[in-house]
Amino acid sequence: MLVRLLCIISMLAAGAAAASGQALPAATTSPVPAAVPATVATTALTRADTARAVHELFRSRRGGGFGWLALGSAGMLASILPAQQSTSAGVWTPGVVAGTAFVGIGLNKRIQFRRSRERLVLRELAATGHLPISISRRLKGNFLPVHGTASDHNPLLAKGVVPAGPARSTPAPTPAQALADAQLDTLDAVQGLFNAKRLGGQLPILLALPGLRLMTGSDAGSNSTSPYGPTQSSEPSGGQVAAGLFLTAGGLTYMLLHNAPYSDAKFAELRASYLAGKPLPPALRARLKEKHVASGRAYRARLERKAARRR
Repeated sequence: MLVRLLCIISMLAAGAAAASGQALPAATTSPVPAAVPATVATTALTRADTARAVHELFRSRRGGGFGWLALGSAGMLASILPAQQSTSAGVWTPGVVAGTAFVGIGLNKRIQFRRSRERLVLRELAATGHLPISISRRLKGNFLPVHGTASDHNPLLAKGVVPAGPARSTPAPTPAQALADAQLDTLDAVQGLFNAKRLGGQLPILLALPGLRLMTGSDAGSNSTSPYGPTQSSEPSGGQVAAGLFLTAGGLTYMLLHNAPYSDAKFAELRASYLAGKPLPPALRARLKEKHVASGRAYRARLERKAARRR
């Protein structure tokens, strides 16, 4: 049962990733100033650059820990629930052992990279410029610190890291720079909205779990002609298989139809027309919120840092 469950989840996850596509299209053709100017390539990294890499590392590890917890919990439930529903069904021990191991890995990651420890590490970085060895040795590959800009998120300014200092005045932007910043904020909001909608559209794929249960017949009771006779497990009926296929196909179809208006191709089309001077559709603009600006800005900055690491 666990092997089948893991295979189905892996295939569905791959399909969801392909359908939702997380790349920011046509990023190099935008007239908006690039996040990493070529002139900073020879300058030294700042503490803010390192802090952004540390923040990405902790956030990624916490997300991975949640994934391991979900996988382990699903494995244990798939091994234990059939035994709870039928007195003749036994617990599949390998599934419980594997699920327990996955849960242990997830808990270890969630504890090791908890938010309170991230604040302590960033506080030490802000005060001394140093990182614990266990953290600094992980800042490589996808978490290698790269140059950022003053507009990028600075984790060192987060609450609980460093005390707030006196407000510093900044020069007023030129009209051209103000227009570019406004366009960038609008596109970030659109990207944040698209990401949120695609994430919400993937939730119905969870219907594949009860669908898998019906198709495998794990909810079917076991039959025995005598209290002392051999136990015979019943195979899933045609109705169960049809219901399982309906749930799985329904969840996948809903995800594809729901995410179609928020695809990367649609975003590229909106982006090109908006930069060409055409306003956004009123219905779309009315749905943009401040939280979409923040999430879209963080998403764009993360992609730009990833692209900088590949150079």
